[in-house]
Amino acid sequence: MTSNINSELIQFTSRPNWFKYRGKTMIFIGSLIAVLSLVSPDVYIMGESASWIPVISIVVLIVGIFRCIDALAADTAQGFLYNMQGGVFDIVVGFLVVFSTDGEANNLNLLIVGYMLTQGIYRNILLSVAKIPNPLSNRITGIISIILGIMIWIDWPASMWFIAFSLSVDISFRGWALVVLSSSINK
Repeated sequence: MTSNINSELIQFTSRPNWFKYRGKTMIFIGSLIAVLSLVSPDVYIMGESASWIPVISIVVLIVGIFRCIDALAADTAQGFLYNMQGGVFDIVVGFLVVFSTDGEANNLNLLIVGYMLTQGIYRNILLSVAKIPNPLSNRITGIISIILGIMIWIDWPASMWFIAFSLSVDISFRGWALVVLSSSINK
C-alpha cells in the first residue's frame, strides 16, 4: 500500500485512524465555537469582551502542538518540515492571539489576516508540489482561509465575533481536510 503513496504521506499510512479522530475533533470544536460566536458574540472571557477569540486561539495553539508532534514522528524530511513549519506557525499565532486580546478588533486584524492568508496560500502551493490523494478538500480549505482572511482585511464585519468565527471555520475545514485525507489513504 505504501509503495504507490508519496513519501510525504508515510506518516498518514501508519496511523490513519489517529488523524481521522483528530480531524473529527477539530470539526466538532471548530463548528461548536463558530456557532457560539454567532449565537453569543458578546461573551466576556478572560476579563475582556473578546468574544470567543481566547478559546479558539487556544485551539489553534493545541493544533500547532499536535502538528509539531507529527513532525517529530515523521519518517521523512518533507513530512518533518511540512508539519514543523505549520505547527510552529500555529503555536506562535495562537500564543500571540491569546495574550493580545484587549477587546479591540483592530489590534488583531492584521495578525489574523496574515495568518489566514498564509495558511490558505501555503495549502494551495503545497498541493502543486505534493501528490496527495483527493486534493480537492485541501484546496477548498485553502480557498476558504483566503476568502475569510480577505473579508477580515477589508473590515467587512469589523468585530471580534467575526474574527473568532473565521478562525473556528478554518479549524473546522482543516479537520475536514484531515478526515478526507486519512479516509482516502485508509482505502
